[in-house]
Amino acid sequence: MSTIIYYGGFTLPDKSASANRVVSNGKIFAKLGYKTVFIGASEGSFEGLRPVEGCDNMFEHAHPKSTKQWLRHMLSVEHIESVIEKYDDVCRIILYNVPMFTLMKAKKVFSKRNIEVCYDCTEWTKDTDGSLPKRLFKAFDEILISNFAHKVADGMIAISSMMEKKYKNSKKLLILPPLVDIGDEIWNQTPDSHEGIFEFCFAGIPDGKKESLDKVVEAFCNINKKNTHLRIIGITENDFNNIYPDCFIPKNVLNKITFMGRLSHSETIKYVLGCDCYIFIRRSDKRNNAGFPTKFAESFTCGVPIITTDVSDVGEYIKKSGKGSLLNDMTTENISEAMLYQIENKLQSKSLDNTFHYESFIQPTENWLK
Repeated sequence: MSTIIYYGGFTLPDKSASANRVVSNGKIFAKLGYKTVFIGASEGSFEGLRPVEGCDNMFEHAHPKSTKQWLRHMLSVEHIESVIEKYDDVCRIILYNVPMFTLMKAKKVFSKRNIEVCYDCTEWTKDTDGSLPKRLFKAFDEILISNFAHKVADGMIAISSMMEKKYKNSKKLLILPPLVDIGDEIWNQTPDSHEGIFEFCFAGIPDGKKESLDKVVEAFCNINKKNTHLRIIGITENDFNNIYPDCFIPKNVLNKITFMGRLSHSETIKYVLGCDCYIFIRRSDKRNNAGFPTKFAESFTCGVPIITTDVSDVGEYIKKSGKGSLLNDMTTENISEAMLYQIENKLQSKSLDNTFHYESFIQPTENWLK
């Protein structure tokens, strides 16, 4: 059995959407006879590399804090090298959303060992936190990744049809949306009942740029319908007020909105399974169209109707399934109208959907690996 190393800034084992993506991809590799070893990043403060507790194929390093640490980290492949020393059959390294300079460094070092260096790209974004040099570099790096990553990497994994067009001349190209394993117990939980109440749900950590959660809340306030509820998972009420200071929620509506704060992935999925309609609103821009919302793949898997804007490839899934409302714009009037439509046409029964089940993507992945 050959070994694949998956390296990136994901928080293992399942503490981020990126971690869930790479772990699901690893399940495909396992079906095809490969062992996958993951190297992620932790918010903790420690030196070097350490195993992830309870996981024999996962390692983590401390996330760089200062600009100096970040620059050193970007130009180093020492963590990958230390893991390679533990396995003598590494055939491929997959770099997840790393900077272009990291990709170039890895290609230079590992091509000498006849190890393929591939790139898994799920976003093109200039947005980042931190110092001015870091923000400027991120904008420059986004240009490099979107235009040249496929010319350096031995193979590309991309997440959307927009990326597919851009990377069509890659030596090897595989398109994988966010995937799930519907055999996992998190998808087979029994949700709590909220009989007689129509519940909308949003789950995620909005940053004010990617998500337009304020529009969702404003639209919910406008429908002013009895026996309705909006559940927001990922932030507290204080968080919401800090991110969207101009969004006013009347007192008579506030008691119909529940801010849950951060929950585990399993707890979040349980609430999504139990809701009547999942909703998230994103503007149609390069960042959102190049990516693919994990929250869409997960709520679609739960079998619930989805209200969302026509970004990335989500439109074709909603049109094909006939479940949900696809918005052409982000006006609160249109969102409110879609909410009312879903209330009046409540889905009577739900079942898991296997569209994004990882086993559906085994064949194209096998072709890519060969």
